[in-house]
Amino acid sequence: MLTRRQFLGTATVVVGAGNPQSEIRNPKSASLLILTTDQHRADCVGCYGNGIVKTPAIDRLAGEGVRFTRHYVQAPQCVPSRGSMLTGRYPHVHRAFTNRYRLSDREQTIARVLNERGYLTASIGARPFAPNNATGGFERIFGDPEHEAALKKAGWTGAKVAEYEAKLKETFQAHPVPWGEELDSSSVTADLAVEFLRQNRGRPFFAQVNFHRPHHPFDPPRPYAGMYDSAEFPKPHRRANEFANKPPEHQRALEGTAGFDLRKMTDADLHRITSYYYGSITLTDKCIGRILDELEKLGLAGNTLVVFNSDHGEMLGDHGLLFKGGYMYDQVLHVPLVVRFPGTLPAGKLVEPFTQEIDQMPTLLALLGAPAPEGVQGRSLLPLMAGEKAKWDETVYAEFPATKMVRTRDWKLVYYAGRPYGELYDLRSDPHELDNLWSDAGRAAPKQEMMARLANWLIASHDPLPPPVDAPEVR
Repeated sequence: MLTRRQFLGTATVVVGAGNPQSEIRNPKSASLLILTTDQHRADCVGCYGNGIVKTPAIDRLAGEGVRFTRHYVQAPQCVPSRGSMLTGRYPHVHRAFTNRYRLSDREQTIARVLNERGYLTASIGARPFAPNNATGGFERIFGDPEHEAALKKAGWTGAKVAEYEAKLKETFQAHPVPWGEELDSSSVTADLAVEFLRQNRGRPFFAQVNFHRPHHPFDPPRPYAGMYDSAEFPKPHRRANEFANKPPEHQRALEGTAGFDLRKMTDADLHRITSYYYGSITLTDKCIGRILDELEKLGLAGNTLVVFNSDHGEMLGDHGLLFKGGYMYDQVLHVPLVVRFPGTLPAGKLVEPFTQEIDQMPTLLALLGAPAPEGVQGRSLLPLMAGEKAKWDETVYAEFPATKMVRTRDWKLVYYAGRPYGELYDLRSDPHELDNLWSDAGRAAPKQEMMARLANWLIASHDPLPPPVDAPEVR
């Protein structure tokens, strides 16, 4: 294990575009394995304080690596979030604003950087930028067709699944799949990942294993569908008439999201949904454990940088909402992040300052001894892992095309472009974001300060590419 002095001496902090960095110790061209779940909120993992959900594999990984307790994504939707994860750039810069857009092939992703360094790169499981077909530079992409083929081979097509599909439309997308665990998307993804490791153990690789779960539909196979039937889940954070002084977008989401009127959701409905959500997490954790065990069996664990993360969270009844949307509640922005690199990173360490999704790319490249490309806006997290946090700015940002969010430890502000309304929360007295103080005259000073932070960010975070060209002085 590196000492703190040695650790800081081998890694130079990446603070912005184009800054040089020395290479950290990179034994035998270490490989990179990213395990990504979809729609997985931070408080639904055991090592993040949830005493109900069973996640032994993720918890073990955290005990052997570094866990970031306050990690925030840049967007509450898959494509823009994953774009920021893999490019280290904000959504308004990489321009994949929502799931409607694909990441440009001009963007330098982790995969493209490592391709140039001789790594085999692969995305396994759900498409890397689902629901669209962008590749992000991965040389191999597989998972979805293989899962579909497995279901078809087992006869799960057409009329045989019609009843299940009909039930999803009646139950807020919460109904078990009729097939067994071995045909679940998480199981098939793990099968493919294990086989990839076996076939490519002799060369450096970067594999991102993309689990679709626990994203809706909430439909784990049995026994996971019944695993948490008798659990007593935390009460959702919501209040009657809560949206009376909130942006109308929230009320519209309550009245219709993914085809459902969420005002009709009963406590029994929410209990079933939460039970299946937890069951999906536990099944996926089991699959993550299989992959980690295979790394050990193949002798790869000591030379593989392993990351567990998610692209965004899930409302799960908080504020009366389900799924995800254009709102900026912590439930959809605060996600888990665990990084393990034996012999290089400390085991069981907690990093408590706020960090952002764009920080992952330069951090992982630094650990692999690869310089971050020009245009990266994230900061290396290596100093935080080494205990250096005195000068760390804990402000985090998230966005949708016309909605921007800025959050500190004490305050959150959400700005809606061209609208007379917005959101302001005093997180010290209202950590669950129930009381919107946007129009409170007594909070004018913190509102102005947060607006200034947001304006400064938007100005400072313009696309640094292409870099400006110096002109010779005319005499």
